Amino acid sequence: MKKALAISCLMLIGSLLYTYLFWHQGMGLNTLLFSIFAIGASWWRWPECRQRIPVLLAMAATLLTAIMTAWHHSVLASTAHVISFLTMIGLLQKEEIRFLAFGFALGLASLLEAPIAIFRSIQESIPGKSRWKNALRWAQLSLVPAGLGLVFATIYYNASPKFARMLDFLWEYLALSFLRELDFFQAFAFIRGLLVTGALLGASYFAAYLFRLEQFFPENLKRIRRKNWLIRPGILSLKQEHRAGIITFSLLNILLFLLNIGDLRYVWVAYGQASPQELSQYVHEGTYLLLLAIVLAIGAVLWYFRGNINFYPRNEGLPVLVYAWLAQNAMLALSVGLRNWQYVAHYGLAYKRLGVFWFLLLALFGLYSMYLKVRYRKGLGYLMRLNGLACFASLVLACTVNWDIAITRYNIRWPAAEGIDTRFLLHEVSDKNLYLLYENRKRLLAKGNLGATELNTALESKRSSFGTRVCGQGWPSWNYADTRNKKRVHQSCNDTK
Repeated sequence: MKKALAISCLMLIGSLLYTYLFWHQGMGLNTLLFSIFAIGASWWRWPECRQRIPVLLAMAATLLTAIMTAWHHSVLASTAHVISFLTMIGLLQKEEIRFLAFGFALGLASLLEAPIAIFRSIQESIPGKSRWKNALRWAQLSLVPAGLGLVFATIYYNASPKFARMLDFLWEYLALSFLRELDFFQAFAFIRGLLVTGALLGASYFAAYLFRLEQFFPENLKRIRRKNWLIRPGILSLKQEHRAGIITFSLLNILLFLLNIGDLRYVWVAYGQASPQELSQYVHEGTYLLLLAIVLAIGAVLWYFRGNINFYPRNEGLPVLVYAWLAQNAMLALSVGLRNWQYVAHYGLAYKRLGVFWFLLLALFGLYSMYLKVRYRKGLGYLMRLNGLACFASLVLACTVNWDIAITRYNIRWPAAEGIDTRFLLHEVSDKNLYLLYENRKRLLAKGNLGATELNTALESKRSSFGTRVCGQGWPSWNYADTRNKKRVHQSCNDTK
């Protein structure tokens, strides 16, 4: 009962803290402060989860992405933080969830389930015997002292000017003034905070269902032995399946070999000779075809190595063909990466071109995980756990870089063959790069595609939008990126006067 009461109090404290930090504020320093509270509260609430490595990794990812949100203030960092936070909520349940995707889904479900968890926590904190007597006892412990304290505080406030000034100071400067302007939006922020803390500290009913669902995806394959009259048909079936696999992967290897030979001739050997139109077609169409090829590759390998074919005694040739096909898919991925690099050299760095590199790295890791699956007779659960961890880790690591600044610096320092795409840097990249545009105005005029008048007008418009966005933000929304922007843009404008 005491722990249930403490959990209810933590939910209320967390909701008030969330309301104060995020009401009329963007994500910034408040994200880091609330994450520290959430991790500390969950560390106390779920002691059985302290030794689980996935939970510790999710907590570390939540803290790291919160720091990056306060530092870079990028959309990627904010998105990674929300995903990490929800995954942490899902993994904190008593049932040990293995798959990060299931943990994220459970975190989302816990948000919807939060009202039930809050009601259950309040119900468990109230003793079952003699409801009226307990209600009077709790009222005596809470309402009576609060009422007497309010009466005497009013008397002392009117009797002593020094006491009145002290209370005014607490009211104005110690985060109590927001109570005077309580409105619908503030109440909505409080409800959001209550849902978040309820999901974080409450037990989910869906955890048991997801835990049982995970058991259908084993990490290690086991041989299914048939008895008596089923033995012979089973062997014949495996023999036919083995022959079909040999034919299938032989044909696929031949087709992919011809494609890779063409890439070696026209992409690797004839590097830099493709026209811009050919590069655009290679990158955009090639990426989608690669995605389809890898999905089909994974599906084909999973189908042929789904069961007893892994334990077939004459199965030497099929794995070799699969390894060759996976290696050729990796070669195809590297060829698309080289095409994308040529595209960057011709047109400059952009978000989608970075996304192609990110996808290719995940594709290469996925192909390597398929090799491990065949080599060590692993199941679908192994692939789900390993590739889910790779996607999550890559997302968290990616948010440690301010890509808006990286793209702007690269395109200015190493102009593309077509010149600097100034319109892209002004209108497509966020205002985090504003100070770099002001500091490199002469270079943009010399090698960009805008004239002086159009460039100055666009810069002032972007600066005005930036000022409107940051105007009125309090200290909870503080972030280093906006602070640096204001300081260096102001300094750059003063230097040009």
